[in-house]
Amino acid sequence: MILPLAGFSKYHFTRLFKNFTGTSFYKYLNKKRIEHAEKLLVDPELSITEVALQSGFSSLSAFIRMFKLIKDCTPTEFRNLYEY
Repeated sequence: MILPLAGFSKYHFTRLFKNFTGTSFYKYLNKKRIEHAEKLLVDPELSITEVALQSGFSSLSAFIRMFKLIKDCTPTEFRNLYEY
């Protein structure tokens, strides 16, 4: 993880990140993970579980929950938008 390299404790880093960006590090990180997942979901060869793991989520349920929270649809529904 990058935090020790930055020279800050995770708590101090989190405060600084929020002050500079206006959003929490947790929200930013999950948004970036979901953006990456969107790109992977276009590939029908990858399973939803593979997409979740490659996007940095530790479980399928956590991925689906966060995806739905951010995109307002499930990963499967999102993938179906790109099927021909």
